[in-house]
Amino acid sequence: MNVRPKHVLFIGALIAGICIQISTAFASSPEDTVVDFSKAYFMLDPEMATYLPEEAKVNEDGVEIFTLYCEQIEKKAHNQGYKPSYFKMSLSDIDTEVLSSDEETAKVRITAIKKRSINPLYKIVGNLYSIQDAHKLDRVVTVINENGDWKIAPGTYGLPQ
Repeated sequence: MNVRPKHVLFIGALIAGICIQISTAFASSPEDTVVDFSKAYFMLDPEMATYLPEEAKVNEDGVEIFTLYCEQIEKKAHNQGYKPSYFKMSLSDIDTEVLSSDEETAKVRITAIKKRSINPLYKIVGNLYSIQDAHKLDRVVTVINENGDWKIAPGTYGLPQ
């Protein structure tokens, strides 16, 4: 098979483009971090801790922030006669806007609709009969740059510290 120089250039450019695309696909932006954290936070997902900076993952007593957050939800649920899963909320119609940004910090406004996410059947029936409560989320979230990754500032959404 005869390889022509223009084919080699085309293949080289194609490989370079793929490498650039892969490297940017894994880079997080402040908006992506706020959206991913918010989804995990409102669904009571332990993954939310990965979006916190290292110094904010554990309080001064050595207790993980996610554990404290879950304890708060459990107490609230118990006091109101519910299971903790009652407080799971899914986000929809998510929109973000960067209000300010520099090398170290950014302020991102997130707007969304929060709906109970107890189980899939509840969501289907609630949407079908328009009986599901929808709550508006409109917050400004501060994110900080930690070693090239955007992380959520401590105290966001009233997280325990």
